[in-house]
This record gives sequence, C-alpha cells and structure tokens, in this order.
Amino acid sequence: MEASVERIFSNELVGMAGHFFQVSSGSPVKLGDAENYVFEVYRNGTPYILRMTHQSHRTKGQVLAELKWIEHLQNNGSEIPKVIPSTGNNLVEIVKGLDGTDFYCCLFEKAPGVRMKVTDENFDEHLFFEWGRTIGQLHKKTKSYKPETEYKRLDWHEEELLNAELYQSDVPEQVKHQQELIMKKLNALPVHQDNFGLIHSDIHNGNFHFHEGKIHVFDFDDCSYHWFASDLAIPLYYLIWSLEREGVKELDEYAAKFMREFIKGYETENKLERADYEAIPLFLKLRDLTLYNFFHKKYDLNSGDSQLYKTVQKIERRIMESRPIVHFDANVIH
Repeated sequence: MEASVERIFSNELVGMAGHFFQVSSGSPVKLGDAENYVFEVYRNGTPYILRMTHQSHRTKGQVLAELKWIEHLQNNGSEIPKVIPSTGNNLVEIVKGLDGTDFYCCLFEKAPGVRMKVTDENFDEHLFFEWGRTIGQLHKKTKSYKPETEYKRLDWHEEELLNAELYQSDVPEQVKHQQELIMKKLNALPVHQDNFGLIHSDIHNGNFHFHEGKIHVFDFDDCSYHWFASDLAIPLYYLIWSLEREGVKELDEYAAKFMREFIKGYETENKLERADYEAIPLFLKLRDLTLYNFFHKKYDLNSGDSQLYKTVQKIERRIMESRPIVHFDANVIH
C-alpha cells in the first residue's frame, strides 16, 4: 500500500467496517494490503473476507460495478464467493480515514478449498483443464451482461499503469518506445462481443481456491473491459513467474503442456478465433509493462529490497528486448 494511505489507516477502521456487517474484527487476520486492505473476519464462527478500498484506488461506483458483475455471474451458475450485504442492505459501506477520505468496505464469503502452489502434487493437467474451463465459463456468461448505466468498470486503455512516465522521471527511451509499440498493437486488435468484454483480469493461482475438483475464483478488484485473450495470458504469465522462482529450467516446454490442457478446458465453454490465441504473447508483454509500472508506483526501488530491484530490472530487460516472459506458439493448442 502507498505510504500516503498507510498513514491514514488504523485498526479502529477495521472495527468500524466490521460493525456494518456484524462480523467480529477484534483481531482480524490481514490477508493482503497491496491495493486493498483484505482481512479474514468471523460471524458466528464462519469466516468471511472483509475488503477495504481507499478512494484513491477505486471510486464507489467502480466498486459497485465489480460487485454487480459478481452477482450476475453467481446468478448464472459460476462458482464465486457471494457478496454479503451489510445490515443496512448495502453492498458497500463507507468509513472515513484519519484525514477524512473514504474507504469503501464490502464483505464476501470465503471461498472453500485451498490455494494451489506450483509445487503441489495435484498441480497437474486436471487442474489446468479446470482452470481453463472456469475462465471459459466466465467469458461465456459475461457476454450476456448488461450493466446498469451508473455502474461502469474501466476500459483497458483507462488503466493508469500503462504509462511508465507517471512513476519515473527518467524512463529508459527503449522502454518508452516498446510501451508505444504495445499500445499501437493493442489499438489495432479487433473488438467484438466474442473476443472482448468485462473480464476478471487476474486469475492466477493465488486468486482461486481448489475444492472437490472445482475452482472458486475470487479477488475481482482488477476486472475491466478487455480482450478475453488477456485473461488467458495472465495465468500463463504468473505460472512461469512461479516456476522460475522454483528453479524450473524447461519453461517453454512447461508452458506448452499447460496451455494445451488449459485451452482444452477453456474451449468446453467458449471458443476464440485463432488470431485471438495468437495475441497471447502481446498480452504477456502487456503484463510485464503494467507490473513494471506497478512496482515503480508502490515502492522506492533505489532504497529497499535488493531482490525486488533485481526482479524489476529483469522485467525492464524483457520490455526493452520486446520479449515475453515465455515463448508461446498458438500451434501447440490445436
């Protein structure tokens, strides 16, 4: 979380938020604080997820747009933790930070099951297939979604992390050049109902639980109007990221194995044109760019974690060389 938000946050605010939803927040378990404050809280012994979003990250309307979309997906059979209204029957409640600014608070069921790690024994073809099938189902269901006009998520090009110059005063010229190329190629892609819509945008293995053979997706905070192919690139991107950290060497081969099963599962629910699959490397490059800018936004890279600095330098080299995190050939999936 940015230091400016940290300074105005306190545990008392968690208690105030919990009161709206009748959950005990006396000793909440913090699960995350990168872009939102996320806590595990309890009501009558049942765990729930309390999320608190500062107004600098999302507007109230954007949060409501996310929650309304989640409800649409749930009502159409998707395995997604429910949004729990407050005692006032509101999906979003507001508490004030120490400076008077707003935190938007909402409550979710906790997804059943467990997170899957790349080192787990059952991190295998069955999981890859189900992962793809789940995303395919979300894409199929989002095609019928007609949001209320006052609730609108951002379009992909409104994402602030597309511009490196917002977070660095001395962006390398080659990074700026590659950023322009990525944007130019994205703007040239076709847009229609069968390849573009409201998507999750972040379904890596840290954002779902696996339970009794099914995937339960959560953390829809990054949902936006985007190409469906982007939702296919993100799992591959973070899979390779995790495998690199585990010292796996044959990353291209693993990527091909993963994508074969993943797309098989996806196509049981939704099919894309070959050109959409061929765009996946472009979306891998896009994730490098947005992650690069995220790290520059959130952290002082000149005085801090040397490992993080090395990670960002590695991403920067890939961007400058116009090289995705892993090789992907659409021929491997058909």
